[in-house]
Amino acid sequence: MRQILVVLVFGCLACAQNVPHALNTSVLDPVKLPGEISSTSGNLSSYEKGNVVADTYVEQKAVIFSSRNDTLTVTPYVSADFVLDTSGYNWNNKISPSLGLKVNKHLHAGVISAGIGYMYENRFRDAEGFQPSGGRTDFLTDWFGWNDVTERSNRFPGSTWAIIGHFSPIEAGNLMERAHVQQGYVFKRYGSMAVIPFAEATAGHDSKRFDWENIATVGTGVKVGILSGKIYTEIGAGYLQETRLISDRTSQGLKVFVNMSYAWSLFGRK
Repeated sequence: MRQILVVLVFGCLACAQNVPHALNTSVLDPVKLPGEISSTSGNLSSYEKGNVVADTYVEQKAVIFSSRNDTLTVTPYVSADFVLDTSGYNWNNKISPSLGLKVNKHLHAGVISAGIGYMYENRFRDAEGFQPSGGRTDFLTDWFGWNDVTERSNRFPGSTWAIIGHFSPIEAGNLMERAHVQQGYVFKRYGSMAVIPFAEATAGHDSKRFDWENIATVGTGVKVGILSGKIYTEIGAGYLQETRLISDRTSQGLKVFVNMSYAWSLFGRK
């Protein structure tokens, strides 16, 4: 079962600003077009024995409205999520492009976003009768992080995220919720690398009672975080216990994973 949830975006131009001397700047400096790509791969579910999942997500957004200091932003977006696994489960083999609009409240340690959009979802290895479908999505998400591991003075990096909404057109009308928290400790640094023992937990629920959506997991392990330019990579392994709440089955096993993330801001405006 994949652990990474989708957050969306595409864009336009920001509010006009005074531009400094033309020799030192670009005419595109007022534009804010941030984007990101992230991926996770590995045997991410102890319940799905031997199943290797690869999930890649990319988004491009634009800021069309921003309050003072960017504490409140409005961002159109375009995104795509591409998931494959080795066992052929329908929920792990899909492509789902999306576009829409989000309102974002930026806080000191994170962001809360509310959005609405349109998504097309195709589960291309489906044996359970789910047909490709498009439809409206709506969602409320949050992400908070503390003690950024890339800052050498921080020893206790952690993060949490949550999402609630209707974000699967194939599962039309299904209200889904999921939340995750992870806390780590920087055991040792080697230049741009950090060795980080961690503990984590995930909980998920949906209104249609699909077994793969209703889960509770706890785990612990060790990962190596590597910063190379703007690319951050994690390679890790650990122990995971997963409970499927509908079928009331619990399984334990080894989790091995690789995570990667990269963010950008097009043109001159950071």
